[in-house]
This record gives sequence, structure tokens and C-alpha cells, in this order.
Amino acid sequence: MIGIVIISHSAKLAAGVKELAEQMVQTSVPIAIAAGIDDPENPFGTDVLQVQAAIESVYSDAGVVVLMDLGSAVLSAEMALEFLDEEQKSKVRLCEAPLVEGAIAAVVQAAAGGDIDQVIAEARSALTAKASQLSDLVVRYGTGCSNLGYEGENQGKPVPNAPYGTTTKEIHLTVQNQQGIHARPAAQFITTANRFNCEITLQNITKTSNIVNGKSINNVMLLGIQQGDEIVIKAVGEDAELALIALQQLVDNNFGETVNKPKEDINPDSNPFSNRSLHRSSVTLDRLVGIPAAAGIAIGAVIVYQPKRPEIIEEQTDNPQAEWETLQLAIKTAQQQLQHLINTVTNDQADIFQAHLLYLEDPALVNRAYQIIVDQHLWAGAAWKTVIDETVANYQTLEDSYMQARGNDVIDVGWRVLRLLTNRKETCLELTEPGILVAADLTPSEVAQLNPIQVLGICCASGSATAHSALIANMLGIPMVVGVGQDLLSLPAGTELAMDGTTGQIWVEPSEERKQELQIQSNSKDELPREVITQDGHKISLMANVLGEADAKLALDCGAQGIGLLRTEFLYLERLTIPMEEEQLATYQAIAEIMGTHPLTIRTLDIGGDKPIPFLNLASSDAPSAPHTPEPNPFLGWRGIRQSLDCPEMLKIQLRAILRGSYGHNIKVMFPMVSSVQEVRAAKEILAEAKAELRQEGYSFNEQMPVGIMVEVPAAVTMADQLAAEVDFFSIGTNDLSQYVMAADRTNPKVAKLADALEPAVLRMIQQTVTVAHQAGITVSVCGQLASNPVGIPILLGLGVDELSVNPPAIATVISVITQLSINQAEMLASEVLQLDSALAVREYSATRKAIGNRQ
Repeated sequence: MIGIVIISHSAKLAAGVKELAEQMVQTSVPIAIAAGIDDPENPFGTDVLQVQAAIESVYSDAGVVVLMDLGSAVLSAEMALEFLDEEQKSKVRLCEAPLVEGAIAAVVQAAAGGDIDQVIAEARSALTAKASQLSDLVVRYGTGCSNLGYEGENQGKPVPNAPYGTTTKEIHLTVQNQQGIHARPAAQFITTANRFNCEITLQNITKTSNIVNGKSINNVMLLGIQQGDEIVIKAVGEDAELALIALQQLVDNNFGETVNKPKEDINPDSNPFSNRSLHRSSVTLDRLVGIPAAAGIAIGAVIVYQPKRPEIIEEQTDNPQAEWETLQLAIKTAQQQLQHLINTVTNDQADIFQAHLLYLEDPALVNRAYQIIVDQHLWAGAAWKTVIDETVANYQTLEDSYMQARGNDVIDVGWRVLRLLTNRKETCLELTEPGILVAADLTPSEVAQLNPIQVLGICCASGSATAHSALIANMLGIPMVVGVGQDLLSLPAGTELAMDGTTGQIWVEPSEERKQELQIQSNSKDELPREVITQDGHKISLMANVLGEADAKLALDCGAQGIGLLRTEFLYLERLTIPMEEEQLATYQAIAEIMGTHPLTIRTLDIGGDKPIPFLNLASSDAPSAPHTPEPNPFLGWRGIRQSLDCPEMLKIQLRAILRGSYGHNIKVMFPMVSSVQEVRAAKEILAEAKAELRQEGYSFNEQMPVGIMVEVPAAVTMADQLAAEVDFFSIGTNDLSQYVMAADRTNPKVAKLADALEPAVLRMIQQTVTVAHQAGITVSVCGQLASNPVGIPILLGLGVDELSVNPPAIATVISVITQLSINQAEMLASEVLQLDSALAVREYSATRKAIGNRQ
């Protein structure tokens, strides 16, 4: 790193400049001062030998930049150079930049990893930002300062041109911190920007059309960005998207400065496991909080993992047939790689990579790639990347976060093929010492290669607790926290971390007391309890929401007492034919075998109108050949049981498989998105037909297999008394119920915050459903995200909910919450929050009650 020397007549001035510059950066930059003379009566002056000593103290092969004030300081610097040997002298540069502004700019650029020429260029242009601000003063107030040395819009580094064939990504943000982007926020901005290889530009569209280099502190300060100004950040390059995420996080966090915020944001520590923290990390100076993905505690140094992804440019080809053959060869080679991986990993992990093989055999992917190559004459890599991007985007439109996480598998498979097409070897992680792996995100293949002896824990800036990468981490016994946020990626390699994969908490440079506490906690963790019991002796049924065999095994390992929701959509997605009875039966039986005597609740197909599956229209009795037409409002459209009833043969195939699987197993069936009694009766008629057929064919099944429904729409709540007479149990899906009660699409960022399950309106719906169900003698489960929210759990139990069903990684947290409360306290809390007027009030009241309980 470049060394900085500050020469001044005043020791106090030099020390102040050094302190100010050091406050601008988090990374330590070698800075030395040579200031004042040893004369108590006249301390002002400079000493040549002192300057020489200062230069030598920060000297390195990277070079040294010397900044001076005036007069004899310049002469002392020049003379000091003469005392250096020739090799040193060639790497020491005297810079005429103004002392204060120049030192700040030089230190920031040095901390960002700039070379000596870049550091000097930044120092020299340090007055530009001040000149720009004073120019504004001249215009506004007529100060009479006619020549301030500001020479127009092109001051500082030139704005880079976008590389050929790349796409520029951009974000629009509003700066909220009171002082705008002044020196310290500007330093944070360019330090963050310089972590990425892409080109970054910044524009203050509120005040000017100027576009400046986002990696230059002077250029950034030149824009004079103040509170309320709208800025545009553009990036172009292979890591452009990551750069924009990191910079947006910085701006959204107001550069760490205090801003007047809503009450719910002021005290993130009041409940670190609140619903908000499960979606977006909360950050303090010494702690990060993300989403718990794999249980366990780890303490170790940061190991930064930044795999290089091949850059794919959309180039045309003159020989589509040759490109198609090249793609086929790459796919075949990828299949061989996966088969080798399957043969080397455990059976549990092999299930995941078997699914990856199916992706590579999927005609929906391969045929689409062929179509692009032939029609658009794109080379194989560009065509394949287009298909992968489209498929991942389709997964991201799914409402269910569990299903969204499957897009991570498509990315894994996609990049495996792209690496082969671009002759880029897979990144292998070779560690010399154990530590905690820090990454933007990890694919299942990347996690599978990790050695638990070397990788003590995993922390990811993004990711999902239900992704297969998290599943494999669980299987390997590696604690994992995901969704921590981009602040995680700013941690230097070697920084000591302590992490708890059960709660999602991460401590940066933890104290000895904290480490001892975590080690004791880790050593004291015994086998998970077979029963979940409240403080006053009430047993609570705790189930898991799962997707496939591997998830079912994980659920048991995490302490689940059964499966409250088996999502069967994974059997139908990304294929061109209906999964037939034998295929479905094999899956249901395999999962039932894993669960043993524990209950297994299977939900019939639940695909929304915005998420069509290719063969679905072929199965529709009323429109057997009609192409899929996008619905103007799919969340109020062809969803759940409505869709199944319009495709009765497809529903019957699934019900036959479920019935056959029920023989000798504790299986229940559940219908989704019910809004009327007639729908339930129609579904039960098809179930009766399936039973009659199986009897005639000689198949055994559970004649008394329980039948339930999902309560997800207000109509089901208001008709709960009549619906309860038709079924054996209710399961409340709070995710959908929230959006329908509040009339707010939870996938629309403009209104998603309204679809909050803690809104009293939603809680009253839950209360009404539970009351009616218990009067009818049937049980009620909750399988939405509210069931794993530590604020929501006491309220749900207080409302009388019989069973909670959550994603496996959340089970430990739910157990911890339940075993610390009493039903009497929960009932009082539930009764009180029903009278409040907002979700925010519910959170604040719950936090207050918890704090009082802790003090008592």
C-alpha cells in the first residue's frame, strides 16, 4: 500500500490532518508526519532529518507520496530526498496538492488500493470539489470570488466508456442523511466502489447533468450531493450487479449516519429475530444479523471467497449447427461431471445433484437453447445463458420463497455448462488454515466441495435458508447464515467472526466474554427435545414445511415432529409432461418412510396463474388445446384448487398416488386456496372417484385418510363454520391470507409492506378461524412465515393455534421461543394485541411486554 507523509510547520496541524484523513477510511493506511521543530519558544518550522525519518518509516515498494504546506516545508522535502538512496528516491513523489484536501484524497485512494499515480492524481484534484461548491455560492450570493480554479464539467478522471458488448446497469436512489455525501460518506462510497472490477459512474440528477467517475473521491464530492438529492449510479462489467447492491446498501443505511427514522427502525436490538430481520439484515458497528440457514456455532477468521464467473458476450455465429453441437457436447460433459459428483458425495447430497442431472435433460431448457441458436444465430454460450436467465427469472416470480430458492440450482447447473463453453476451470477452494467462509452466495456444488474441518462456518450476503446449498451445509454440519447484506462483503480477510447458525447472529471481532459464552452454549447443546413444551406444561406440535426427500431428512434432524406441508410443485415444474402416478407414488412413499410414524401432510398442486407449467393447458377439460394467456391479475386468478378442479384428470392422478402412499403411513391430504364450500365438495368427489377406482383395482389405502384445506382467503374465514363441517383440519397460510386481507400484492415492492401478517386485521381473521374450528372439533395449523416469527409465535399460540409448521432451519429458533413462554401469558398478549391498530404497534407492544418479562 502507498505510504503518505505529511509535512507541516505546525505539529498540531499535521496531527489534525492525519486524524481527519484516518477517519475517512476503515483500512489502515501508513501515514507519518514530520512537523514542527524541537524549540519550545518557537515550535514552528520543518526539519530535514525528521522528514527523512518519516519517509523511511512508511516506505515500501509501492511508493510514498509526500504532501507539504508552504515555504520551507517544500525545501525540507526536496533536501530529504537527497539523503535517500537511488532506489528509494525513485519511489518517493512530492505532491504540490493542498495539504488538508490533498491528504484526505490521497489516503482514501491509497486505502482503495490505488497505485502511486492514482493517489497523486486524486490529491492534485482535491480542490475541485471545494471550487465547485464555492462556485455555487458565487452564483447564489454574489461573493465576488470570480476565479476559484474550477475549470468546468470535465475535472478529475474521465468517465470510463462501457466495454463493448456489455450492458450498463443502473439504480436511482435518494440521499437521506442530513449532510449529504460530504467527505466521509464520499470516502465510504469510493472505498466500496473500488472493491469491484466494474466501471462505476455517479450522477446527481437533482442539480446537474454531469456524470463522474464513481471511484474518485474528488469527482464524487464535486457533485455536491445534499440531503434529498436524487442520484443515479451506473455500473458496467462482470460484477456490476453486486457493486450496485453494495452501493445501494450503503446509501440505504445512510452511510452509517443518524437519520430521523420511523420508530420501528430506531431500535433494531429490541428484537434481533423480528420478522424484519428475516428479510433484510440489521447492522450495528460490531454485529450483523442474517437468516439462520444451518444450525451451529463457529468462531474463526474471515476467508473471502470470490469465484470468477465467465463473462458471456452476445456474439453472432455464422454456423448455428456447429454451435448447437458444441452446446450438446458441453451438456454431455456437465452430465459426466455431475455423475462423478453423485458417486463421491453422500446419498443425501446425491439426491440434490440427481435433480441437477434432470435439469440438463430437460427439453424445456435444451430445446429453448436450440431455438435461440437457430433463430437468433447466437453462439452457444450466449444462447445457454439466455435460457438460464429466463428460467431463473421464472422461479423468482413464484410467491413461495421455498420455490424461489430452486433458482439457485438452475444457476449452479447453468454456470457448470458455461464454464465448459468458455474453457474456464471451476474455482477450487484451497485453505491453509480453518476459518469462516464469507461470500456473496454459494451454489450447491460449491458447498459440496467444502471440508468441514477447514470451513468452520459460512456467511453469505444473499441467499435463502431453503436453498439446496443451505441443505448441504446442514448435512455437512457447517453452520450457515445467509441474507446478511452487502456490509458482510466489506469485512477484510482475517477479521475474526463468531456466528450462530441457529439465530442468524454474527459478531465482528467478538470479545473474549462473547466467545466463551458461545463456546459454553455450543458445548451444552444436547439432543433436540422430542416434545416441545411451554413453561406451564402445554405440548405444542411443531411440524416442518418441506420440498422433497432431502428436506424431509433435514426436518427430522432439526427436531420436527412431522411434516405439516409437503409442497408438491417440485414434481411439476420445468417439464413438458404430467408426472404420472407411479412417479409421484415413489416420491410420497420415500418421504413417508423417512417420517416413520410422524404425520405427513401432502398439499395438492398449488401453482398460480402467473406461473404456468407447459403441459397445464393440455390437462384442462374446458380448454384442451388453448395456449396459456397471461392473466391481468394472476393473484386473483387461476390458482390452487380452482386450477386443479379445471384439470380433474391431473388432480385424480395426484390423489390416487397420495391414497396409495397412505397405506401403512400417517398421510393426510390438503387442498390449497379454497374459497367456497362447493370447491371442497367437488375436490372430495374426485377423491371419492379415486378411492372407488383403487378399490376396484385391488390397491390398499387408508380409507379414513384425513382431508384438510388451506385457509388463505377471507372468504374461507367467513365460511369457516360450513367448511369445518366438510374437512378434518385447517391449515392457515398467513402469507397469502395477509395479502388478501390487506389487498396488497406481497410481490409488489410498492405495497408489499402492507401485507404484514402482524396486522390486527389479519390476526383477527386467524382468531375467528381458530374459534370456529375448535367449536367444530377440528384442529388448526399455521404454515406461513408468521409461524417462525418470534414476535408472532406467542400470539398464534395465545389465539389457540394447535400446530406450527415452519421451514427446517427455523425449527431451533421456534423451539427456543416456545419453551420460554407460558400459554397464559400468550393468551393475555394475544387478547391485547387484537385491540391495537397496526403491525408496528403489535411489534412495539410485544417488545415492551418481553422486556418487562425479562426484567421480572
